[in-house]
Parts: sequence; structure tokens; C-alpha cells
Amino acid sequence: MSGEDRRKEHVRRLLDTPPPPVPQELLAEAVRRGERLRRLRAGARRFLWVVGVAVVAGVVVWLMVARPWAAPEVPVTPPLTGW
Repeated sequence: MSGEDRRKEHVRRLLDTPPPPVPQELLAEAVRRGERLRRLRAGARRFLWVVGVAVVAGVVVWLMVARPWAAPEVPVTPPLTGW
């Protein structure tokens, strides 16, 4: 019997046996953990949305006040030399 045949036979025996019984308290524990994880993820998602909106609002306010695309105004005329 080759190695592949042995593996196939082992898998076939595993699949033919009935699954072991699952304890009843395992279901309640899994549901509790799943609910907790869902709440944590929803809270993290909400927090990231709030932070993202605050960052976008801050950048918009900074752009309106600083106007970084405009050339800075020169307060005086540069001196004329060489005339």
C-alpha cells in the first residue's frame, strides 16, 4: 500500500466515524464571545468613522484659513537696481 493510499484510507475512516458530541455549554460560550466580538468591532468601526470625519473637517478648515495653494503676498516692492 502506497503512502497516498494509506492517507486516503485514513481520511475515509475519519469521515465514516460519527462526529464527537459537542457540549451544550460550548454553544452558549460561542454565542457570548461572538456577540462581544461583534460589539467591539462595531465600536471600533464607529470610532474610526468619527476620527476620519474629524480629520477631514480639520483639513477643510485648514485649507480655508491657510490657502496653501495661493502665492504669499509680498508686503513691499523689491528694490530696482541697475537703472
